[in-house]
Formats: sequence, structure tokens, C-alpha cells
Amino acid sequence: MINEIVNKKKELRRKLIDKRSLIKKNETLGFNKDAFYKLIEKIELNKVDCVGSFFSIRSEISTNQLNKEILAMKKKLAFPIIEKNSETLIFKTTNSYKNLKMGKFNIPEPSNDNKEIIPQLFFVPCLGFDLRGYRIGYGGGFYDKTFEKLKKLNLVFHTVGFAYDDQKQNKLPIEKFDYKLDFVLTEKQLYAFL
Repeated sequence: MINEIVNKKKELRRKLIDKRSLIKKNETLGFNKDAFYKLIEKIELNKVDCVGSFFSIRSEISTNQLNKEILAMKKKLAFPIIEKNSETLIFKTTNSYKNLKMGKFNIPEPSNDNKEIIPQLFFVPCLGFDLRGYRIGYGGGFYDKTFEKLKKLNLVFHTVGFAYDDQKQNKLPIEKFDYKLDFVLTEKQLYAFL
């Protein structure tokens, strides 16, 4: 049964990567400010000190406008780092795209000089998401394991998938360790799963 789900996910990832590439080619919008402000109201962003985001790679929806908006709100902005031999992410702050280094999987990361921090709000990349709040990523499980670790520490935080609306799936195959998101923010709307 587990191997069947793993195989379904692998096949689905291939299809979703192709689909997202087509979406990216034809999509002119990326950041929906109205939907973002709906999210801010729901999570009471004034109580959030630090926001975890990511640098878009390949055909992912661009996070440039999202990240600029977070910085304009005078929030600390942190990005994930995958340390050697670790299955979880750590987050380090940065206030610009300067002084970045290439990390694992050729993803930009803040330099080692930057401060490690635990955000209270996380924007998460998705290959796909469903209407129950589950996402499918690239298969490393880094975000799922990180969120599970933070939950065990009794930390309070929100998770927001950031994706194109057309990446929505009816129902993703899930495993017991798959972490359910609180929201998904797309270029068209905000989905809430709380």
C-alpha cells in the first residue's frame, strides 16, 4: 500500500512539473495583493515577527512580489537552508537578495553569517495542492519534517502554500507524515483549511 502511494506521487510529480511549466508560460499574474491581505487579516500578521518564504526556482510562481511586500511591512524575512545530513530545514534572515550562496539543489540561501530564526508564518512551495489542504512537493519531505518538529516543540505557526491556482488537484495521495497546510495563496484567491 505504501509503495503504491509512493509510486502514485512520483508519477503525479512528473505530470505536475510539466503542467506548472505550461501554466508559467501562459500566466501573466503571480501575486494577488487582495488575496494576500485577506490572509493577513485571518492570521493577524501584526502578531508575527518573522515570515519564512522561499526563492522561486524553475517554473514556480514568483515570490519576488510576495517577499517585497513582507519586507515593506517591516517583518523579518527568512529563507530555508538544508544543512548537510539533515532532514529538516533551518531558516535564516536576510533583508535583500545580496550575499546569497547556492545551497543544496542549487537553491539560493542566506549566507552563514545570517541569523537563524524560527518564523511564525511559512510560505511553502507546491507542485500541487488539494482542497483538503495537502500539498505535494519535490519529494524530499523537508517541509513536512520541519513542521512536525516544530509542532513537537509546541510552537505556534501558520503554513501557507504559494502556487498557481491551476495547480489545484481534487485529492492528492497522502501518507501519514504529510503535513496539512493552513492556507494556500494563489494568483486568483486564498484557500483556507483551518
